[in-house]
Amino acid sequence: MASTPVSKDQFEINKNGITHKPTGANFTPHPGSPHSGNANWANLGNVLADGKDYRPEEVERMMERLWAEYVQANPDEFTWAE
Repeated sequence: MASTPVSKDQFEINKNGITHKPTGANFTPHPGSPHSGNANWANLGNVLADGKDYRPEEVERMMERLWAEYVQANPDEFTWAE
């Protein structure tokens, strides 16, 4: 069985983190520190009920790229108010 392609539109991204909507895999940054946080891989690596099968390394690579782009474009969302 072929793996399901990963695309940008499958992700929800905001200052609270990034989620791969089909699998629920997500990364939530620690407050004020966008490059450290918690990852939850949820159903990543499992064939989903609809038969889709996402390769974990492809989802993770896209997630890392999209998150880095978001953080670079929105640096003020990750600074602590003093």
